[in-house]
Amino acid sequence: MIWYNDLNDGIILSTRIRLARNLDKTPFPAILKKDEKEKITETLSDSIMKSNSTLSKDFKLYNLNEMSPVEKTAMAEEHLISLEMIKSNDGAVLVNTDKTMSIMLMEEDHIRLQIIKGGYCLDEAFDLADKVDNVMEESLTYAFDEKFGYLTACPTNVGTGLRASVMMHLPALVMTGNITRVLQSFSGVGIAVRGLYGEGTDAEGALYQISNSVTLGLSETEIIEKLKTVVERISEMEKQAREYLMKNRADDLKDKLMRSYGILKYAVKITSKEAKNKLSEVMLAQNMGIIESDGKMTPLELIVRTAPSVISGEESLTPDERDKKRAEFIKENL
Repeated sequence: MIWYNDLNDGIILSTRIRLARNLDKTPFPAILKKDEKEKITETLSDSIMKSNSTLSKDFKLYNLNEMSPVEKTAMAEEHLISLEMIKSNDGAVLVNTDKTMSIMLMEEDHIRLQIIKGGYCLDEAFDLADKVDNVMEESLTYAFDEKFGYLTACPTNVGTGLRASVMMHLPALVMTGNITRVLQSFSGVGIAVRGLYGEGTDAEGALYQISNSVTLGLSETEIIEKLKTVVERISEMEKQAREYLMKNRADDLKDKLMRSYGILKYAVKITSKEAKNKLSEVMLAQNMGIIESDGKMTPLELIVRTAPSVISGEESLTPDERDKKRAEFIKENL
């Protein structure tokens, strides 16, 4: 099931596991020539598409040089490729049918294998990533050092090559003014906090990605267990903040959330940023029982489905036309 349609607890929305891998005795993508990249991309895609695994029937290959900037941006907005790949005309991405797996080829590393699932399922997601990694390794030889582990283009990924993360919805911590203090309290324990689309992006809609920042010197199990401890602590703090708001500021909270619902139901046009923030507040209202969850789509799905390039589709829309289409789409489905 597509990650944004899967069940979640209203705080931990999704889980992502990413493995960085490179071929042995092969230069990193940044210094490869175009024809070399094309040859290696074919080799890498064949490791899945021509394998004996049942996975081969589940993936579709998208070559970046055959995709428009809008198509690539839409894929990034669905969290299937990185923002960096939008700028590239080299390489490709393999995506499975339900969009829970994507394998980026010729990004910063030769391979960026990603599992993204709805809800809180770090162990399950890692097990799946490990199985897909093993399938690829049947026909590939990875760059690996006995001392340092998997070798990667960026030193911060050397070791396990594992980046585990969860997307968290933390509006109550934002509303109570505690979000900065809470997140900073974990910054010294090998944990990174990023915005909705990863490194260098803002946390619009009170959506934060919490991930490990250390890949060397720890096993995969140790990385995941440490992340679990932090995520569960933050989740508990968000629950406490929600309880505080309902106990001490219930009228103001309900007024704010219902106003957001009203704007989404009756706006003629709405920007992507405002939509994310208002949908975040409606998501909170539904989780707290203030508003019934009776729409065709959840607020989380609407956040993804109304991102600029996703809502545009194959149409060439001006920003104003896009804002009108977004408002209409939200009214029909909220």
